[in-house]
Amino acid sequence: MSYPSLSLVLPSNPIPPSISHYNSVIRRHIQSHHPHLALLTFHHTLLLRSAPVPDEFTFPLLFKACATLSALREGAQIHCLLLKSPSIQTNNIYILTSLLNMYLSCGELDDARLLFETMPDKNVVAWNSMVSGLAKSGDMASARGFFDRMPITKNIVSWNALLAGYVRAGMWHEALKLFVELLRVPGLDPNEPTMASLVSAISQPGLLDLARKAHGYVVRKGFSLDGALGVSLIAMYTKCGSIGGAYKVFVSVPAKNVGHWTCMIGGLAAHGLAESALRLFSEMLSDGVRPNYVTFIGVLNACSHEGLAEEGSKYFHLMSESFDIEPGVQHYGCLVDLLGRLGRLEEAMELISNLRTEPGFVVWSTLLSACRKHGNVEIAEVAAKKLFELEPENGSSYVMLSSLYAETGRLEEYRRIRKTMDERGAVKVTGCSWIEVDGKVHQFVAEDMFHVSTQEIYHTLSDLKSNMRCAEFV
Repeated sequence: MSYPSLSLVLPSNPIPPSISHYNSVIRRHIQSHHPHLALLTFHHTLLLRSAPVPDEFTFPLLFKACATLSALREGAQIHCLLLKSPSIQTNNIYILTSLLNMYLSCGELDDARLLFETMPDKNVVAWNSMVSGLAKSGDMASARGFFDRMPITKNIVSWNALLAGYVRAGMWHEALKLFVELLRVPGLDPNEPTMASLVSAISQPGLLDLARKAHGYVVRKGFSLDGALGVSLIAMYTKCGSIGGAYKVFVSVPAKNVGHWTCMIGGLAAHGLAESALRLFSEMLSDGVRPNYVTFIGVLNACSHEGLAEEGSKYFHLMSESFDIEPGVQHYGCLVDLLGRLGRLEEAMELISNLRTEPGFVVWSTLLSACRKHGNVEIAEVAAKKLFELEPENGSSYVMLSSLYAETGRLEEYRRIRKTMDERGAVKVTGCSWIEVDGKVHQFVAEDMFHVSTQEIYHTLSDLKSNMRCAEFV
């Protein structure tokens, strides 16, 4: 880890500062989101001849700085220093909890477990730290285990940690069940972080009826929409297919930040409302809100859906020229998609070649999909070769290329790719969808024959096709 000059950290002073002074400086750096300067300040104390001895307030601050930076090496060194400090009680719960958080933030789960089990007194903060740390690592079974083992009264932070973990893991059904459990706990009410996680869970299967109920709960409780909760509500309605509901939330937010604007622009773009998305982007700039990296993904997606090549190029260059935002792989992916939709595959290939970083699976897959659409075998083979190298067991790439071969009459190449796919054990994961009918969620895949109402569904579908033919839609 490299550090700036010491003169930036502490002013020159003929009187040696006390440890309290250093603690204040370290705390100020952490609160100002400069944890690296906090560690530099501490390193400065170690260089002094009459170095002040760190106290019980110093170590928690240092562990917090290390946790923020995921600086495991520095954190472990400070832990060793703590063990060698005779004046510090090593069973201090405040120090141990901050040390626990440091190991969890650095992904050292085994060390965190060992430390937790040896802690003489475990308060609710320590238990919450374990639940949160395990949930962030994706080990939801262990997180739930610690949550259920808590011998002390769980607070709302405990519930929020587990709920957020379920949402991150895509376990929306478990998240909804946990929320119902929470509502049954006397004297404990959901807060804004709780509701932000809940609406994110509802977004995953797109349960519009439940989305409206959650929104109603938020309104009744008078929660502020100025922060993450407002953004989550906009995203929820967008993913549930109600762009009108998303816009109603958007206009109801009194103090919109870049997150609200970005989410609404992205939602409009995803729903094919490119003109509205670009108009909203102009309003955002007029209101003096500075766009960020994600904002331009939505803007470029809007251009892609509408086939606006010139506008897409303009906004792509606007990022770096006016807002000092370096275009990333996702932005290049949007442009590749845009050019691919227009059949300008050579330009898309040239754009990928000029990328400073590895394009990645999504970009090459986007190009391959466009090649299949326009029947360009030559570029498709280049894209497919890259995809086979990146993810040799991902069956979607083999399926797209083999389908292109079949569609262009290259049956020998088709058989060769299908054979290679089998030899490598590549599998195309079947995509599934959810739909909510009368308050019940149904899951299905393409050509599904296992639903209890299969015959009724296909009979209705047949009637719809007949009606569409009669109306000359097909």
